Formats: sequence, C-alpha cells, structure tokens
Amino acid sequence: MVALALTGCSAATTPIAADADSRTVDTVFGEVIVPADVDSVVVIEGRRDLDIVLSLGLPLVGYPYEGEETGRDLEAPLESLTEEAAANGAVDLFLDDEINVEAIAEAAPALIIGRYSDVEPILDELNAIAPTIAIGDQSTSTWQEDLTLIGQATGTEDKAAELIAAYDARAREIATTYADVIAANTVVPFSYDEEGSAVRAGRLMSVALLDVGAQPSEAFTAAIGNEDGADFSLEQTYAAYADADAAIALINTADSWAMAEADPLVQQLPAFLADHVVRSDRATHEGAAVTAMACLDVIEQLYASL
Repeated sequence: MVALALTGCSAATTPIAADADSRTVDTVFGEVIVPADVDSVVVIEGRRDLDIVLSLGLPLVGYPYEGEETGRDLEAPLESLTEEAAANGAVDLFLDDEINVEAIAEAAPALIIGRYSDVEPILDELNAIAPTIAIGDQSTSTWQEDLTLIGQATGTEDKAAELIAAYDARAREIATTYADVIAANTVVPFSYDEEGSAVRAGRLMSVALLDVGAQPSEAFTAAIGNEDGADFSLEQTYAAYADADAAIALINTADSWAMAEADPLVQQLPAFLADHVVRSDRATHEGAAVTAMACLDVIEQLYASL
C-alpha cells in the first residue's frame, strides 16, 4: 500500500489570503491557512478527528453521532470528553455515515477537520464554509503525525508533543514492567460476531500492542503481512487463535459477547481457558492520544493477567 503523505502538498486548496492573524500548514491538499484564534471546530468523522480536537482542548462546536441503537455496552474512551464538550455547547450534527454540509455551515466553524476519504469528495463545499484540514486513518498516517499537524495549525503544538510523549512513556513503562511476560506469550487482538472473526494489524489496538513489543500469534502475524488483514469463519475460530496465549476480544455488543461466551470454539481456546482475555470494542479501533492511552490500559490489564 502506498501511504498518502498527509503533511505534504499533493493538490492545491482554495487560495485564502494570509496575514499576521493566521497560520499556514501543509496538508495533502496543499497549504491551508487557519485563523490564529480558532474559536470553533467541526469534525467530520468522529473518531481520530474527534479525539485530536478533544485531546488538544480545541473548542468543538459540532460532530457526527452514531445514533441511538448502536448495541455497544462498553464506555468509549471519548465518551466523557464528548459529554463535556456537549455540556459546553457542542452539538451532534448528523449521523456518522450521513455527512450534512448544510448542518456544518449552520454551525459556522472557524475550522473543519476530517478524514481524507470523507473530505476529498466535498472539499470545495467545505472550503466555502471554513478552512478544512484532512487527516488520515490507519492506512495513511499515524495518529501522532495528524495530532502534530493539527497542533501546528491551531497553536497547540506543545500540547500535542506532550500527549505523544506521555503515550511513548506509558508504552515504555508497560514494555519494561512486563518484559518477561511479553517475551514469553503470544497475543492476538481479534474481532468477533455472527459473521466470523478477523485480525486487523492497522487498528489502533494492534498498533499499541506492537508498540509495547507484543509477540504476535500466527493470525496476528498473518494480518501484519496483509493490508486486508486476516479473516476467519466461525468454524475456523479455534484453529485461527489456538496458538495465542492471550487475547484481546474486540466485541462490539453485549449480544455478540454472549455469543462468544456460548461458542465452544471460543471457550476452548487456551487464552479463554486460562482467563487471559480482555474485552474491548470498535471504539478502540481508531483514534489519537486519548484512545491510544485507553488501548494501553487494556493491554496492561491483559499482561497483568499473565
């Protein structure tokens, strides 16, 4: 896969006059000029972009939402910060899969931030509302690169650097504290539902595991070598993960978790028999500093069980 250079110029944005009251940053769409005083921000996707805005303490005024019936039963890493932003006036603008440009315009942001694949088709419309910065996802850039970019654009680069340093320090601490356990046990982070299971090496939980030096299981190793990851049917569950000494079960709903608890192919896995399993869900698939630290919490819990 050829990664997009999200901090380099690859196409021109709509020209905006620069003056002493602005900052200019290089993005995948060329130079973007941002007001020096960013008093309102809208995010488009609601995962990495939302995490970056909340972690940097930027004034969020609008964001997408999942809807009422998500089925999720675990608290998301961004939940309390999002609730705090809502209490301060941020509003949910549209469902996360139904971008509404009119709602964004009504929010009148000073800056728009969103994932490249969401921003690109409607860039001209967004630029007509406010300067727009595209960031990446697991396949195009690291969360650290995107956090740094938004920090530079909004004058919060010191805060961005502090967040990255805190994550690095925590990852090193886990790697040191559990060095023997990490070296002696293979690990797999896998999702599971009624359609089967999968390992995705680009998901944030997988990245964080590798950051602490995790020893990948066979399925995890296969996913690392394949941009599409590794997929397995329900019938393949035991064969796929039998070699893993520990597992992070990325299971999104209570119903799917109950299904896993009733599935003999899951419950006979050595990691489950030994109670070396920690559950997470899709809220830790993607994000930035806050979500990455939450992933480290899960990972430390896993290694502590060993």
